[in-house]
Amino acid sequence: MRPEGQQTSPRARTSPWRHAAVMVGAAIVVILVLVILLVRNRTGARYDHTMEMALGGPPWLFFNIEDRLQQVSVTTVGVAGVLVAAVALSRRRMGLAVGSLVLIGGATVTTQILKKFVIHELPGSTPNSMPSGHATVGISISLAVLMVLPVAWQWCVLPASAAVGFFFGAGTVVGHWHHPGDVLAALAVCLAWAGVALALAHTVDHGPLARASRTSSHPVRAIGPGLATWLVIGGIALVSCLFLAWGAQPTVHGLRDLALGMTAVALIAVGTVIVYGWFSQVARRFLV
Repeated sequence: MRPEGQQTSPRARTSPWRHAAVMVGAAIVVILVLVILLVRNRTGARYDHTMEMALGGPPWLFFNIEDRLQQVSVTTVGVAGVLVAAVALSRRRMGLAVGSLVLIGGATVTTQILKKFVIHELPGSTPNSMPSGHATVGISISLAVLMVLPVAWQWCVLPASAAVGFFFGAGTVVGHWHHPGDVLAALAVCLAWAGVALALAHTVDHGPLARASRTSSHPVRAIGPGLATWLVIGGIALVSCLFLAWGAQPTVHGLRDLALGMTAVALIAVGTVIVYGWFSQVARRFLV
């Protein structure tokens, strides 16, 4: 086992498409489970709604969250795509530019297709809101930023990126915009497209059609899974402190509702750790 922090050659020995296939497969399984348990099951849908409403706070909490979430629009997505692609091109990495655009565009379009045409609520239930569009945009853009910046910068970029993703994910729940299941589905969608984007970026920059190999001859300081996990947790902790500073608190209607509210935040936090931690490990292996 390689000690964390050990210098390692960035040259990959296996195909990134294998990792992409696993990430896509895991995402599909997660979405299917969420649909079966929380959309096509009335009891599960009721618990999902209860978890959303178990958290709340004063009016300025909702104002602060909504003020940020309302910045999400088609224009925002377009501008973000142009900026991350520009960063990649400034590094002369066409693969990163293509991959980042595929990640943001693919995740956003997939979420809208799933929500409007694929996932259907039970008769008599409220309209389906899975996956969350706002969470998808925030998560996919933050992953794209993490993707186009140098892998050596993961020490500071990873916690910041995870913080943005967690804010858009947990914020839609605390702000009563979405159920926790909607956010988990958004994380799954972004995980799938992140895998595809990473593999595509590596193929374009290092594949047979690349003008020259871009594999550095210098060792790269590796961030192992353990350290990556703690960096993501650090980003989550910062956002959690921000919510608490704004007055977030359980809307206590009994111990069961309190437990459900805490469970909602914990599930989104765990999902964030898995997605960003997994992404960072594949990126440091294939995107040097």
